[in-house]
Amino acid sequence: MLITYAWGREAGVAMGAFGTLRADDPQHVGPFRIVARLGEGGMGRVYLGRSKTGRAVAVKVVRPDLAGDHEFRRRFTREVEVARTVSGFFAVEVVAADPHASPPWLATAYVPGVPLDEAVDEYGPWPEASVLALGAGLAEALESIHAAGVVHRDMKPSNVLLSADGPRVIDFGISVQVEASRLTQTGVTVGTPAFMSPEQLVGDPVGPASDVFSLGAVLTFAATGTGPFGAGSLPALVYRVVHQEPDLSRLPPTLRSVVARCLDKRPEYRPTASALLDELAGRITAKGRIVEFFAESAWMPARVGQAVRDRAATPLPDPAEPVPGPAGTPSRPGPAESPGLLTGASPGVVGPSPRGGRAQERGAVGHPADGHGAHGLPYPSDGGDPGRGVRARTAVDTLPSRTSRRALLLGLAGVGAAAATGVAAWRIFGGAPETNGPSGPTARLGPTPGDLRWSYRAGTAIDSSPAVADGVVYVGGDDGKVFAIDAATGRERWSFPTGEGPGSSPAVADGVVYVGSGDRKVYALDAATGRKRWTYATRGVVASPAVVDGVLYVGTGDGNVYALDAATGRRRWSFPTGSWIGSSPAVADGVVYVGNGKGGVYAIEAATGRERWSAGISDYVGSSPALGDGPFIYVGGGDGKVYALDAATGRERWTFPTGQPVGPSLTAADDTVYVGAGDGKVYALDAATGRKQWALTTGRGDSATPTVVDGVVYVGGDGGRVHAIDAVTGRKNWSFAAGDDVRSSPAVADGMVYVGSRDGNVYALTTGPAPGRTGGS
Repeated sequence: MLITYAWGREAGVAMGAFGTLRADDPQHVGPFRIVARLGEGGMGRVYLGRSKTGRAVAVKVVRPDLAGDHEFRRRFTREVEVARTVSGFFAVEVVAADPHASPPWLATAYVPGVPLDEAVDEYGPWPEASVLALGAGLAEALESIHAAGVVHRDMKPSNVLLSADGPRVIDFGISVQVEASRLTQTGVTVGTPAFMSPEQLVGDPVGPASDVFSLGAVLTFAATGTGPFGAGSLPALVYRVVHQEPDLSRLPPTLRSVVARCLDKRPEYRPTASALLDELAGRITAKGRIVEFFAESAWMPARVGQAVRDRAATPLPDPAEPVPGPAGTPSRPGPAESPGLLTGASPGVVGPSPRGGRAQERGAVGHPADGHGAHGLPYPSDGGDPGRGVRARTAVDTLPSRTSRRALLLGLAGVGAAAATGVAAWRIFGGAPETNGPSGPTARLGPTPGDLRWSYRAGTAIDSSPAVADGVVYVGGDDGKVFAIDAATGRERWSFPTGEGPGSSPAVADGVVYVGSGDRKVYALDAATGRKRWTYATRGVVASPAVVDGVLYVGTGDGNVYALDAATGRRRWSFPTGSWIGSSPAVADGVVYVGNGKGGVYAIEAATGRERWSAGISDYVGSSPALGDGPFIYVGGGDGKVYALDAATGRERWTFPTGQPVGPSLTAADDTVYVGAGDGKVYALDAATGRKQWALTTGRGDSATPTVVDGVVYVGGDGGRVHAIDAVTGRKNWSFAAGDDVRSSPAVADGMVYVGSRDGNVYALTTGPAPGRTGGS
């Protein structure tokens, strides 16, 4: 399998000569004169360009086949706009772009540096002090990238350029666009699996934590000369990244501690780039000013530092002179060696866009919204059949879109090798094994609680929590679709494709379904028909909105809380918290409570958007604030603690330590706080004191947010089961086995439990206490 670079090496000739221009290369791209080749990859070619004032830039020109793809061009436009907002000393900035040109292009600052992979290959592994310094610079780069709402997605040694005053990160936020258009080619994918996160390899939602994982792998490479999961065949490498622990035995203790936390399999357990920067900055300089440290220190190994200085001293080609060839003699443009890159443009020129200007639409990478999968393959279609949930399906129908994505990502050549790993293979390539027969309603097994009433096959992993209103179950899929399912029969009423996936869980109020999408919009959909009423553009929504008294409150990836008119989508106010918000706002008594990625907890006046108070915990706020009947609000943190804060003042009242970070998994009911923690346990805590009343292990890994109704706690988890637990005693009443992890919070209505699973099904289960009963399908 060929793993392509997204753009080729921006500085791929950093340790050698500049590439020779050919007959099919442009003379100008936008305002820049092209003077040399720098690299070529899956997205196009990279050139050294000069501005009119002589400034050197790296100009990236998109391949013609991608340029002709409308969906690719739309995404490229959005990502260029987002990437332009990134500012930071260690992130190479976008200085100009025209995504509407033929073909599209963008230009970044040119860094005369040495790629990290070449430096390590040439001069060997680095000492611990240099790796810690490298990590600090890269963490600061990621902090600035993430602050702009961008996820790099391709953090690897070749995307790190070394310069005398610190490392530089290139290709953020844009290179992933090739994935949607090029993965249909067997054996071609983007990125380097040895440096990709487990969630990225298996097609799960990818956020800033994915870049932190990749950073840990990059630091391991710098210190040892190889990645933390070794080398070998692609299927074997992917299996190790997803399922096995990294080999950090060759790392010194301090570095091992840092890298181990970055490489945690579960994204929520990893430190944020900001927290990592604070830690590393304290280790390498008492001042904590990273830029000054790099400017004043010989931070790289001596031989690498000399190579970097030599590279910086190498004169750049003069635009008035031919580029020297490999032998040092002037070269003339020769016959083209590949299809012309500039199809549709004047020879030798990439001209201005006929539309001009900068696109206003912004968004993130995900599945297209035209009814096709990320690879141009149609999703299983039911032709509008209202009985979609029950119709007979072919073998192709039963393959979820997630399976197709993974098979294409890993390459057809790897299927046989991965299959040899048994259970691990279907975990990588799909969900639980399919069973014969239709995927819709099944005959009741009887009135026993925990029995399956029906299942609906969505064809995509379901991580979002269902919402139930007026006899309809609303749920979002990882492919960006919102499904409306008849609560009694399991038949689909309608589905609506948002621009990207995944997004938030839906919220329903007054006949409208509200959901945040991966395309960074909030959608308002008619609950009866699925028709779009309005959209509002944000910087990313991953948690369910809250709707109270005709106002929609939503937190976004840019750290803002927005209050929108629920009927029109018009913004009433916004409140900046300073870091990403991954939890749903909680609203009570005219106050909006929300937590952010830097551990901030805020109380905001619902009417005006003014701050009432703010407080802080020691790590990111992983949960949505939970409100009980008492005077406290409760939040869970990345430090594994549950915090009780005074709702009026924000003062801390008590804390309770769980075994692992607490995600979006708190519920307060009947003077008790129920917590699903990362150690696979559900805790019941006294709401007033924080004392543990009981704890029950529900499976491996994370437990989802508990739902408490009529004295029963319903919860799922990474063990793939849904549990019903007596809220007072902690005894398990019954459990149901789904085909894969259950990360959504169950919804309970009219004697039924509705829950989604990563196996692509929505399940309807009967409720009620029945101690000792265990059901399954």
